[in-house]
Amino acid sequence: PGAVIVGRPRAGLIFDMATVLSATLLGLSSPVGLRRFSPRIRMQAEWVESTVFFDPPVSSRFTPPLSSKQYLRASEAAVAKHAAIIFDQLRQEAAALSGSPLTSGLGERTVLSRSSLSEAAAAVLVEQLRSAGLGEGGAESAALWREVSSALAAPWLLRCVVCDLYKILDVDPAATGLLQPLLYFKGFHALTLHRVAHHLWARDDGPADRFAALRLQSAGASLFSVDIHPAATIGPGVMLDHASGVVIGGTAVVGSDVYMLHGVTLGATGKPMHGAKRHPTIADSVTLGAGATVLGDILVGSGVTVGASAVVTRAVPEGSTVVGVNKVLDGSQRPPSEAGEEDDYTWFYDI
Repeated sequence: PGAVIVGRPRAGLIFDMATVLSATLLGLSSPVGLRRFSPRIRMQAEWVESTVFFDPPVSSRFTPPLSSKQYLRASEAAVAKHAAIIFDQLRQEAAALSGSPLTSGLGERTVLSRSSLSEAAAAVLVEQLRSAGLGEGGAESAALWREVSSALAAPWLLRCVVCDLYKILDVDPAATGLLQPLLYFKGFHALTLHRVAHHLWARDDGPADRFAALRLQSAGASLFSVDIHPAATIGPGVMLDHASGVVIGGTAVVGSDVYMLHGVTLGATGKPMHGAKRHPTIADSVTLGAGATVLGDILVGSGVTVGASAVVTRAVPEGSTVVGVNKVLDGSQRPPSEAGEEDDYTWFYDI
């Protein structure tokens, strides 16, 4: 038996900071007032008292951003409106890049000289693909831009780009704005490139389309250390955090509002399937911890948390937490805690 820590960073962080701020605003930062909080909470409250907070995160400036429930339900018109809002914010952020010779050209090429969010996302991808040797010639370079930019302007892919950026702002406190993930988050780049490759794979006007999709997959694996087969289906509002080592097989299906950390594998069991589905289906609002491995044609239900380094080869009921090897946790497995041993977003289980 050992201890396994299962994190719930998004909700926990929000609750944690709300607790600290509420305690401070209510004057509970005295030793008496904070006695009911853990030592870590008391320490944070003392830090809050001496800290000057900056402007609210950029996500709070949108009125309102698409919620995870709207990733699939929002109309195309609503998505287009949010894309315009995002692009306007990107232009404001990119204007500041002129202050450094190392970034001024980048801001101009990728955002300021573009007319839409889809063009900006395409410019970022095409620049990286050209650095890897794709589209170096005149005709091929023009074809690369045409295919990527037109794919990202399609309504479904635009929805995915909008929702992927909102998902990043929702779950990643390291994202200080929209320009940062657009330019520098390789998980966003790898996923957006996959979406273009999947577009070509599904279009299938002939064998060349699928070979073009496979070429983009190969480039993405080399550039980002992320290997997603172009046949894999991935919904909107997905974040690949850190992303390195993510592998997703061709018959995998990933829903919307999914948070996936580095080293995740959605793979097959290695058994002959004779053309049948061999990779997992990940439902909506699932969190996949670092190094998690999910194998075979199984369903991971909505709202599931898969702990770091877990191995999952059986279906997981919705709302569950799974750790270790197919170990599904429930409240009865939560042992009594000692003072200060746990906080609001981390639990200790004996397995």
